[in-house]
Amino acid sequence: MPAAIIVLVLAIISAIFLSRGKTNKRKFLIWGIATIIIIAPLLSWVAGILFGISVGDGFAGMTIMIYGFVFLEVVGFSILYFGIFNREKLKDM
Repeated sequence: MPAAIIVLVLAIISAIFLSRGKTNKRKFLIWGIATIIIIAPLLSWVAGILFGISVGDGFAGMTIMIYGFVFLEVVGFSILYFGIFNREKLKDM
């Protein structure tokens, strides 16, 4: 589990560095992809494991994993959708 937390922190840091100095559209694309591919699975897995250990029931941990993963995937797809279909405003010429 420490490896998953380290990878999760590195993914968030790399998404911050990749989105620095970019347009809002590019930032939404980067954060949407990072949320879908890396952040959602790892964060839901870590939260599910910790909850399952604290409660003492593996099925409760699995339920938290599933609901957390689905919720974070929907958030990631919403961010990605907003990044794809967001129009940049043209500056006055």
